[in-house]
Amino acid sequence: MKKILLPAVFAGLFLAACRKDDKPSNPEPVKSEAAYLRLIVSDVDQARISVVDPLKKQSKAFPVKAAQPSMYATSTGQFGTIISRAANTVQFFNTGVEKHGGHLHVHDAEMSPVTFTEAGPTHFYAHAGLNAVFNDGTGTLSLFKDSDLENGPGKVIPVAQPHHGAMVIFDDHTIAVTQKDGSVSGTLPEKVKIIDRFGKTLHETKIATQGIHGDAGNGKLAAFGSKDGILIVSQTGDQFLVPYPSTFGDAWIGTVLGNKALPHFFGYVALGLFKIDPVTKQITEVLKNNNNIHQYMLDEEGKNLYVLLTDGTLKIFDAITTQLKNEGKVAPAIPTGATAVQKPYFAVSRRAVYITDQAAGAIRMLSLPSLTEIASIPVGGKPFKVLVAGDQEGLEAGDH
Repeated sequence: MKKILLPAVFAGLFLAACRKDDKPSNPEPVKSEAAYLRLIVSDVDQARISVVDPLKKQSKAFPVKAAQPSMYATSTGQFGTIISRAANTVQFFNTGVEKHGGHLHVHDAEMSPVTFTEAGPTHFYAHAGLNAVFNDGTGTLSLFKDSDLENGPGKVIPVAQPHHGAMVIFDDHTIAVTQKDGSVSGTLPEKVKIIDRFGKTLHETKIATQGIHGDAGNGKLAAFGSKDGILIVSQTGDQFLVPYPSTFGDAWIGTVLGNKALPHFFGYVALGLFKIDPVTKQITEVLKNNNNIHQYMLDEEGKNLYVLLTDGTLKIFDAITTQLKNEGKVAPAIPTGATAVQKPYFAVSRRAVYITDQAAGAIRMLSLPSLTEIASIPVGGKPFKVLVAGDQEGLEAGDH
């Protein structure tokens, strides 16, 4: 068969026309939020949580054990962990949004029938499908997967003497957990060891400190705040201290942030927010605290560090470079002398910022990255803390 050759110009026009025809005539608009993302909101006065669908601007209340509980999302985001320390109770809210491969199974939201009742539940940690609560009153860990909250209670393993403890879960589901030997008075632990998920000790303590508080991890390393420096514990059992700058004086970091996407950590002390580099063993300032840092967090992907100031400004830092990327006014200034329950609190998803508005009994939704308000979603009462749960990726629901 004889080949027909198109002139170059004509061929180019033909290909361009094909490309143009391939484009959808009406591209789907970008959604302000993932369809199955959910917010869980606590209340200042009422023993309840409100579950919010941001796109539909709808909320529904569910009773819980006490007002002002601590709230954390489980590793998959399907459940909200509701910790009422004073009531010695951990409850779980099932968003009904279950990840299944590349899609979601969605069913009605409800409280889980499973409740933990160990004494003094406080610190929570979730990683790689495993979740843990440290029970200060008994020195135990409550370990569970999301499936346990539908089919069973998980397990409780003894790990230490009762103390104000903390833990970090590694990629292989081994756990760095604090230990109390009594060498320092008070409830703070002094040491950290590594156990498996059944409680067997794999690596004994190597460094004793004068007190530990605050924990974070990235799957390979765990970081604990201590009076002696940041205690770094590797998955293999190695331990070392990252020393504080001389400018710290007697101050020490008691809150640590980390993410699986980051090789470093962040820490908070009254002096400000700091980057903790376990490779160079250096601690450097990200943002000085002029008595104006109110709340801070990393996003789910470990891309950004968000800091809310008392004047209502939200600052967004690149979590890798620590450079300021954006900032904007997102809330009224917090009055001097305001108590914790009178202040606004925020949470972030991949697409939006959510901040409590007690005066309106609502959650305000602001788009990223513009920080412009999209909606005010009524929840009633006095909203206290807000937690992002469910799906942030924008996956679709399916039946198989």
